[in-house]
Amino acid sequence: MFKKRYMTVYLFLAVLLFNVPSAFAADDTPEGALSFILKNENFAFSERTDAVIIDAGNIVSGSSLSVSDFNVHVKATRKVDPGFVAYDGPRVVTDVYTSQVNDSGSPSDTGRYIVVDFADVGWGDGGTTSDGGYTFDLQYTITYNGEKLDYVDGSSIVPTFTQTGAVSPVLDQYKYANHDGLDYSYFYNEDAEGPLPLVVFFHGGGQGNDIYTPIRFSNGGTVWANPENQAKYPTHVLAPRNATTVASMHKVKAVIDEMIDAGKVDPNRVYITGFSMGGGSTWTFLQTFPDFAAAAAPLCPAGGPGNVENAKAVANLPLWTFVDEEDFLYNSVVNMDKTYSPYWNDSLLTIIPFNQLNDPPYNGHRFDGHAVWLPVYNEYIHPERGMLIDWLFSQSKIRGIADVEVTTAAGIAPVLPEKVAVDVNHNATGIATEDRPVVWDAIDPQLYNAPGTFEVQGTIDGTVEKATAKVTVVSASAILSGPEQVQPGQQFDVTYGLQYVNKDVYAQDVTIEYDSGKLELVGQPLSLDSENFKIVDTDEKEGSIRILSVHMNDSVNHPNKNLIKLRFKAKAAAGVANIEVKQLVLADGEGVEAEADGDTHAVEIRKPTIPGDVNDDDRVSVGDLALVAKAYGKTSNSPDWQQVKKYDMNNDGLIDIADLSGLARLILNK
Repeated sequence: MFKKRYMTVYLFLAVLLFNVPSAFAADDTPEGALSFILKNENFAFSERTDAVIIDAGNIVSGSSLSVSDFNVHVKATRKVDPGFVAYDGPRVVTDVYTSQVNDSGSPSDTGRYIVVDFADVGWGDGGTTSDGGYTFDLQYTITYNGEKLDYVDGSSIVPTFTQTGAVSPVLDQYKYANHDGLDYSYFYNEDAEGPLPLVVFFHGGGQGNDIYTPIRFSNGGTVWANPENQAKYPTHVLAPRNATTVASMHKVKAVIDEMIDAGKVDPNRVYITGFSMGGGSTWTFLQTFPDFAAAAAPLCPAGGPGNVENAKAVANLPLWTFVDEEDFLYNSVVNMDKTYSPYWNDSLLTIIPFNQLNDPPYNGHRFDGHAVWLPVYNEYIHPERGMLIDWLFSQSKIRGIADVEVTTAAGIAPVLPEKVAVDVNHNATGIATEDRPVVWDAIDPQLYNAPGTFEVQGTIDGTVEKATAKVTVVSASAILSGPEQVQPGQQFDVTYGLQYVNKDVYAQDVTIEYDSGKLELVGQPLSLDSENFKIVDTDEKEGSIRILSVHMNDSVNHPNKNLIKLRFKAKAAAGVANIEVKQLVLADGEGVEAEADGDTHAVEIRKPTIPGDVNDDDRVSVGDLALVAKAYGKTSNSPDWQQVKKYDMNNDGLIDIADLSGLARLILNK
């Protein structure tokens, strides 16, 4: 009996133990470690950790989360001095939501990622990634206050959290380097083709205790790399650290030269800017290399040109200086501008009444009077110049490239110039025109096979801007030339020739018509090259002449020149008379005929003018004097000057007593 009961109890316990896992599975939740990253944002004032993003590993419902579920703590130590603790305390959680993407700012009802959000603006709250001129290493700790984290599939975990990294969308694209002892950070736009502009940014004082901070304190070094600005103005950025001396400027210039030599930077679009100490560094760079920059923008600069000679060296540099009315450097900046701006031809000092940022996240917050860079780099719009970034990128040392226009005959490759005229701004002396070598793109022969127009691009030595040649392809044609104005009874010569003929010519048949009511053909047409071009016969009728001629020797394969001279006499009738090549047929050595385009020459027949005859009645009388008197007092600035300027007898731009007296003497024959 005892053995039976013992065996029964044993079996019962065995069954119970076997079923324990399934019986308690719903209550016994295993712990799970979840990774998270820091999401940093480079705001106008400073870079801050804007959120932490937790990879939950499975889909979570946002409605199951609340701000009270999470406690966040951060310990901030200096990168270059890990023993220095700048902050060790809590972060205030402002929002918690789920997202389907591993980023902040895209909430969804459910998602794999949990975004724990913090305030975008704050001071002393542990949010900044740098302070006191030092950048921090940040170690975040997250504590989950709930019992468990539920997934939408019904499973759940008791989470723990491990920080695995940090992202800063703009700053992560910057790299750090050193040249001969000069630390610098830089950004390259790797998407745009060709050499790009370069912004050189000099940071303010106390912000360069390590290589990382110059681009983290304020966004003066990074605003140019923001996606919206890069879309509008693709550019590279260089941010030297603690570059204040002439020696350091030579190192900065060496880095820029390397970028130019590597084909990264356009040497004609280098822009120099900086604030406070960096504004002074801007001037130190300009003093050291006065003819290098395309434009400069020193903000609340702790320095200036230093002397008149340095000011004159940048007399024609586009220069825009800013200062706030409440800045402790206000008097210094204003006095500097008063002293040296008389030597500058393209400068502007803008005084900001207060440093306020209106866009989120600052929403109208006013900053210290020295921080003029905050509105200027981010929001300030000048009524004429617009934003600083727009003004900067409109500047170039290349101010213009001469248009190239070339005409060629169909089937003949155009001959393009080896050099083009380029207008270059020299900061000391102004714009000068330079003839620079140009290499033109290859031309498809199909483009000049038939009449029409097309354009060719050319690469100019030392510039990114391209030269453009407009090529006009024309048919073979006649060309007439002669005087534009003659007097009645005057004899004058008109020359006939060929242009744009691209084959040998052995004979031609040309008919020239003229206005017989106003012109008379005098004598026979004459060959201008009797040995190589002979007139065989002519057929003259009223108002026209037909000429048969042949080409010989060199004129066969070089027909494009003046060939015939015709003499006309103007009749008494005034007006415009036309002389026109009405028909032209050319024949080659195989007897193949081809028509060519004609040409028209207009000549005006005008009777001699009589001095003082302003009413055109062929005499000088009191009627002319009356017209001049009516216009008395008119000047070249008068709106009807074009109608009355013929009454200005002495051509001095004023109708006065001198004109009346002069006309009176003509009337009296004095």
